Amino acid sequence: MTTELHTLSGAYALDALTAEEAEQFRRHLEACTACRVEVRELRQAAATMGASEAVPPPAYLKARVLTAVDRAPQLPPRAVGGNVVQVAPHRWGRWLLMTAAAVVLIVGGVIGVSRIGDDATKDQSLLAADVAKVFQADDAHKATMPTKNGGTISVATSPELGEMAVDTTKLAPLDSGHVYQLWAIHRGEASSVGLLEPAKGAAMEMPPADTEVAITVEPVGGSPRPTTNPIMQVNPSQV
Repeated sequence: MTTELHTLSGAYALDALTAEEAEQFRRHLEACTACRVEVRELRQAAATMGASEAVPPPAYLKARVLTAVDRAPQLPPRAVGGNVVQVAPHRWGRWLLMTAAAVVLIVGGVIGVSRIGDDATKDQSLLAADVAKVFQADDAHKATMPTKNGGTISVATSPELGEMAVDTTKLAPLDSGHVYQLWAIHRGEASSVGLLEPAKGAAMEMPPADTEVAITVEPVGGSPRPTTNPIMQVNPSQV
């Protein structure tokens, strides 16, 4: 059994695992007291937050959560009765995206935007602070390109920060039934990074060299797989 199973407690508590993963984790729970305690506490916290106020989350919240989760260190479950668990470092993966998406659906607007370094009181026309940080980095590499639907987008990468960011303030406006969605494309397989709030942009950990980043126009709420051709696609390592 790999120590990575311990990192799935949040996704299991939110019913965000596949049937196969859930069954594997249930078997793991039978032998892991620390994870049983953590799952119980996470479910109680989620239920409390979900019942506090039923507020539909804004379309851009998923992208904010993904950015925050990607930057937050993965902590091990609390030691119980001397059972200390070592947890593998967090990584880009499907379980992380599923967990973040589930958190968006449950807690909605409860999550503070300060988690990604953006002050909610700032002018909404300004880029998020974490996006601006990448563009302003001393070693930043930048590129601006047109999009296929009439807008433009700027990309910045910072090897020193190990991050990339997109300035989406000049994307073409969409009607109320559509949103922009950001994807990581690895060997032809697209994984959703999240929905974009054009006025803020997005920042994330620098993806592997063989992974491209793309943006598509999707129905409100986003799609599990791209339903349209990308309006832009770029390999951040070549910016």
